[in-house]
Amino acid sequence: MDNKQNDQQSSGKRSWQKVDWAKLSQGYLNARKVVQTIFSKVRILVQRLRETTKIKEDIGKAFGHLHLRRIVALVVLVLFVLYLSSGSYLVSPGEEAVERLFGRVVAEGISEGLHYRLPWPFQQVDKVNVSEIKREGIGLLLQEHRGVHSSPEKIQILTGDENIIEVQLVIQYRISDPAKYLFKVDYRPYQIINEVVRYAITRIGSSMLVDEMLTIAKEEIQRRVQSETQRLLDAYQSGLSVVTVNIKKMYPPDEVSDSFRDVASAREDKSRIINNAQGYRNSLLPPAKGEAVRKIRKAEGYHAEVINRAQGETDRFLQMLAEYRKTSKNASTDVTRERLYIETMEKIFPKVKKYILDTEDGGKVNLRFFGEE
Repeated sequence: MDNKQNDQQSSGKRSWQKVDWAKLSQGYLNARKVVQTIFSKVRILVQRLRETTKIKEDIGKAFGHLHLRRIVALVVLVLFVLYLSSGSYLVSPGEEAVERLFGRVVAEGISEGLHYRLPWPFQQVDKVNVSEIKREGIGLLLQEHRGVHSSPEKIQILTGDENIIEVQLVIQYRISDPAKYLFKVDYRPYQIINEVVRYAITRIGSSMLVDEMLTIAKEEIQRRVQSETQRLLDAYQSGLSVVTVNIKKMYPPDEVSDSFRDVASAREDKSRIINNAQGYRNSLLPPAKGEAVRKIRKAEGYHAEVINRAQGETDRFLQMLAEYRKTSKNASTDVTRERLYIETMEKIFPKVKKYILDTEDGGKVNLRFFGEE
């Protein structure tokens, strides 16, 4: 048993010694490779240093006749000229520039062309395109803003007669004052435009009736919204100017749209009936006016005829009166009265019934109703 254990221990030691020698040899080889690599890189570095030294010597030979101070002065002068020239800038057509000195605005409204300011860090220049017309949708998302702006909120207005309507409109604006636009307001242009227009349309709608807003007052609303929006933008010193306001839609909410359609239909029926009545009235008025004119002229003619006839009878009566007075003085018999009586009886007797009774003596009948028998 002891011999077997000793054999096993001796065999284990031999195998361990073999493994250690193999590792040592492998480590030696690796270390040798590392050392060779280091020496190779050192050799390359030394060679490059020699080449660099040679280049420096070549440069020294080429420029050795030049004085070092003059070279430095020339380089500094060139750099200074380049630094000063960096202060020139170009303003393109349609742009305006604003100059700042240490952050404070010192010049604004600089038009197109070549200009100069002190180089950085003394002065800075900000250029703004003042000719570009921008659009913003209020209550709707424009095609050019898809993927840029989030979906807008609806605009619901409470009208003066307590009805609710929704509005969608498009506003066009541009930058009119670059200095105010850049430094007076912290909001983005579309944000301040959106908020100001919403306030303006809400305020204006609260003073109008729903029927006016949905029918005849579109142009008036656009004009008032533009004026109110511009007033608020100027009050905020935004530097923005409103170009146009265009109402795209103005409609009742979906919940009450049917009722509004019924009202609109009734309004159309009312207009149709009124138009028909006016047409009928217009068809009757010309003949009636003609008949009225004819009757008026006839009455005026009759009026003149009666007056003329009465005037003639008056003149005739006055003549007869004068003649009667004349004959009554010169004759015992009233000839004029007799003649008037006979003429009158000639007019009356044909129109009345007459009953003539014979007298008992069968003599003449006196037809006189007055005077001597």
